[in-house]
Order: sequence, then C-alpha cells, then structure tokens
Amino acid sequence: MDRKLIRPGSIEDVLSEREKYGKDALPIAGGQSLLVLLRNKLIDPIALIDLENVRELHRLETEADTLSIGAMTTIHALSSSPDVRRAAPVLGQAASKVGSTAIRNLGTIGGNLCHNELGADLPPALLALNGVAEVRSKKGARKVPLGQFFRGYFETVVGPEELLCRVDLPKLPANASGIYLKHAISSEDLAIVGVAVILVPDGKKPRSVRDIRIALGGVAPVPFRAAKAESAIGGAALSAEAIREAGEIAASEAEPMTDPHGSAEYRRKMIKVLVRRAITTAIEQAERSSNGQA
Repeated sequence: MDRKLIRPGSIEDVLSEREKYGKDALPIAGGQSLLVLLRNKLIDPIALIDLENVRELHRLETEADTLSIGAMTTIHALSSSPDVRRAAPVLGQAASKVGSTAIRNLGTIGGNLCHNELGADLPPALLALNGVAEVRSKKGARKVPLGQFFRGYFETVVGPEELLCRVDLPKLPANASGIYLKHAISSEDLAIVGVAVILVPDGKKPRSVRDIRIALGGVAPVPFRAAKAESAIGGAALSAEAIREAGEIAASEAEPMTDPHGSAEYRRKMIKVLVRRAITTAIEQAERSSNGQA
C-alpha cells in the first residue's frame, strides 16, 4: 500500500486532516517511536501527518506564571533550554536521561507523552510539575491534567481526531527543589524505575516541607503520583524514619510487572531506594539554597 504523507503548515490544517482520516492517519513528530512501529508492521495507517512545519508546535516560552512547551519541542531543547533550567529543572534532568544523543535530537515531548511507553523519563517529571496538556480538535480545545492523560500501556486520552498541542507547567514556588532519578540497565535504556520528587520547604521548621510531590514511572501500566506517600510525609519533619516510610508507601502504591529486566519485587525494592534517595537529595538542595550555596 502506498502510504500518503501530508505536510500541513498550521494546527488548523492538521486538525482538518485528523477529522478527515480519523484513526487511519497518524501524526509524526520526531519519528523515534512511530517509525519503529511501522517497520515492525505493528501499525498500518493510510496516511502520516508530518508536524515539522507547524511553527506553533515548536514554541517554548514563558507566559505569565506558566512555562508553555509546544508538542514539537525536542528533548534536546528541554535539556538545554535556559527557560527549562530556570522554571522546571527537574524536567531538564529527566530530558538529559532520555535515550541517546540522536534520540534526544529528534524525539519530541509530544511524541514521548503520546507514545506512553513504560519507563519513559519525561512523564514522572511532568507529573511532579503538575503539567497540563492542551489537546485540540476541530470542535475546540480541552485542558487535561497529566494525571488524567495516561490511560494504559501505549494509550492516552488523545482521540483519533485530536492533537496534543502543548504542555503547560505552572510556576514553582521560589524555594522549591527537585530531582529525577532513574534506574536502568544502561543510561540509554528506558527506566526500570523512574522517580521524580519536588518539595517545597516549610521555611519555619527545620527539615519540614509545605508540599511534596512524588511521581513514579516504569512501575505501573501508567506513570502516576504516589498520592498516599505524599500525604504521609507532607507537612512532617523529614526524619530518616519518615523518609523511609514514604519509600515504603510509594512502593505499595505501584503495580510493577515482571519482565526480563527485573521482577515485580525487584522494582518495588528499587522504588523504596530511589524515593528515599530523591527526597534526601531534594532536602539537601533546599538546605544549600537557603544557605546561599550553589
């Protein structure tokens, strides 16, 4: 079958093609995931909609108190952007751990999220940042908190007539600190366990937090926030015992699978280790910042 390649120049043109073809046409961004599926004959669309020429999707800018990231922003751009380093450093950390240099140069934030592969690095960071996706169709736009964006393995809320256009990140408190940690077979592999932590110190009581966010990837059908662990530790003094308990609770919230890279039990143990390590590192960052250290 001769597959049609469509090169629209605007979001409206993309949405017209999405409405025309529905599930028979797929958007192609960097192609890092889609081309693999095509090559292995796992998908067979009638047409591909190339998003490269849609300028609006390439925007990465600060609007008021929000960092707005177009869906065609490359992963390399996320890891090297001064705006990302300033407003959402944990996202830059996660982006720097994605695959190889070639993958980071071509892969995009939109493709990474919509492919929703188990162990992807960006989703935990974006969940911890309270990211909100803007999804459009010819009928209009809708805002989807990323906690509601992922539905299952390789599945999201984006419908066959829709397009993920951007991700908005609300401004973090000035004294927030965060870290993304990843455990993988090699640095270029998907995460066996990925953990993003953002915390906001209390500012009045030593080693206490006003807000803490813990997001996990690679340990359930979809990336998620460990809400019970967050509730258990939020507002508490972060003693070694409290941090250990947060790791235990986060592990209990996961639904890890067993595969050739590791058993479900191994993944649970690594959640405990990485959550403890991430919280401890974030606390140390906050303490250095409050003391005026780099």
